Amino acid sequence: MNKEVYRFAFDEANTELAQIVGEFEQLRQRKERVEKVVEALKPLTGADGQPLNGEKKSESPSYSY
Repeated sequence: MNKEVYRFAFDEANTELAQIVGEFEQLRQRKERVEKVVEALKPLTGADGQPLNGEKKSESPSYSY
């Protein structure tokens, strides 16, 4: 009887792990897509350190976390 219980628990854990791995892969792919979009938008937002349309860069300090 104990072997059956342990086998069932093992199978359930393996199924859950497979689901987690699948979700992780989806999140990794989504992260890559978001990173590509952010890189593509940097020139439009001035996030690359260049002022937009000849604007002067602010004298106030900037912080990043």
